[in-house]
Amino acid sequence: MDVVDLDHVAIRVSDLDRALSFYHDLLGMELRDRERYDAGEVPYVAVVAGGRHVHIVPTEEEFTVEREHICFLLRSSEIDSREELEDLLDRLREEGVEVEEGEPYRRYGAYGRAWAAYVRDPDGRRVELKIH
Repeated sequence: MDVVDLDHVAIRVSDLDRALSFYHDLLGMELRDRERYDAGEVPYVAVVAGGRHVHIVPTEEEFTVEREHICFLLRSSEIDSREELEDLLDRLREEGVEVEEGEPYRRYGAYGRAWAAYVRDPDGRRVELKIH
């Protein structure tokens, strides 16, 4: 038996509404399972990145996001997408999202080197936004 793909990743959050505002409202990720969460059927609300899900799991327990990060691929029709990424970062800053110093930067990843930037979600988790 072989591992062939990724189904989902679960991340803990301290405030579900703040997290959904970041992942859904600001980043534009589609929501799934909100009704099932509200009905008590599942302990998460999912946001969708391509065909993969990120389960947003609210918790009242203390947790740390130190040394964690999650990377989302962004699709661009531009040939040199740095300007487009900088525009997105400006919009995120205007909404109070922390953008790390010196961003964007060309980083190496699963699909080669491309423009990317680290921002922080409402819990302080590093979120890499990478052009693909």
